Formats: sequence, C-alpha cells, structure tokens
Amino acid sequence: MRIDSRTNIAVIGVGGIGSNLVGSIASALSTGALVESLGGVNLALIDSDLVEERNLLLGQRFSHKDLGKTKVAAVREAASGFESDLLVIEPMARDVRQPSDLPDSDITVVCVDNMGARGVVHGLRGPWLDLRCAGDAYLALDHTVDPSVIASLTQVQGEAQSCQLAGALESGLLQAGFLAAAAHGYQWLIAALRQRAGMDNAMLPVPRSSSVTFGALGRLPIDNEASTHV
Repeated sequence: MRIDSRTNIAVIGVGGIGSNLVGSIASALSTGALVESLGGVNLALIDSDLVEERNLLLGQRFSHKDLGKTKVAAVREAASGFESDLLVIEPMARDVRQPSDLPDSDITVVCVDNMGARGVVHGLRGPWLDLRCAGDAYLALDHTVDPSVIASLTQVQGEAQSCQLAGALESGLLQAGFLAAAAHGYQWLIAALRQRAGMDNAMLPVPRSSSVTFGALGRLPIDNEASTHV
C-alpha cells in the first residue's frame, strides 16, 4: 500500500535518548521501499535546550563544535547527510507544555525528562511512544498500555526529572541506558511505520522495563482495544 501524503513524525527531546534515536532512524528513512511507500517522511525535532559542556559527557550525540547551538539544530546538522526528497528534518527549538506546541504528526516519540510534556503526548490519538531511562535501565510505554498504568507512571509535574542516578555517569551505565532506550525506539518506529504502510509482520515491540545488566524487568499490561488500532 502506498500512502498519498507524506508521513509526519515528531521526536520530542533530543538529548541522551533522542539524539541517538534520530541518528539511527534518519539513516533508515533516507531511502528504500518503506519510506517510499509512506510518501516520504517529515521528521520534526522538538527541544528548547542548548548544547552545553556537560552534555558532551552524558552519552549524547554532540561534540565541541555544537556548543552553544540548539540541540535540535545540532542533531539536524549531524543527520543532514541523510536528507532527501523522501526525508525532511525540521528542527523546532521550543518546549512542549500544551497540545498546541506540537506539530501535526502521525507518530510521536517523547524522550524528554518532563512529566508535563509526557502527559501532553499521552493525550494524543495517534500512535505514541514514551522512552525513559535510569542508569542502564529503560522504560518504554506506548499508546497500547493500560491507561491506569500510564497514569500511575506519569504524575504530571512542572519540574524536569533527570534520568541520571548517582554514579551512573562515572560507571558508564547512563550511556548504556540511553543506547538501549534508543534501540527500542528505533525498532518501535520502524514497526509503527510498517503498520502505517500496511506491510505484513509489523509487530510493535512489547512495552517493557528492561536493564542492560539484568535483562527484562517486566512487561507492561496492554489495553486490548488500543492495541488493535495503530
């Protein structure tokens, strides 16, 4: 099946998880049958933060030449070699505090450490994925998870919540958590896009909590009705 209009993806937060996710997904969507069947992809990157010295130490995909730039501009620049008629990357240097802060999107991934932004995404009708990490462990919940579980894991607060646990940076665990969460996000996005294109054998990864060291920590209960609509 070929979709007549372009497919819109929004990635909110391009720090530790998001910068690694975008770097991977951009290469996969630069060419090939999947992106062609989707009519091309518009990839919106949303984050108001600037690249700071401390970001270079946190396993985020930035270098010294990015210091002072907006994170979205730096991530877009790093992935610009993959842009084409089929893939357009648009940086949006802003926060997400309410639905009107989001561009129109068919699929949304939130990687930002802010419960308010997560809550906005959870209210969307389209497919969404929420990625979080702590040390080398990550949590991946999406639109198919039981609403009561989503609510219990998302107590909306105004303050940003850091992924970092004490000692996680020094031990290298934080970087491992970012990469593991980004890998789940990559697989989820590819599966969601394949479902959108009507391709066979397109199964979303199971919503879960997992650790690089200890393996699967648990699966999240599914809302059967939501899981049948992508």
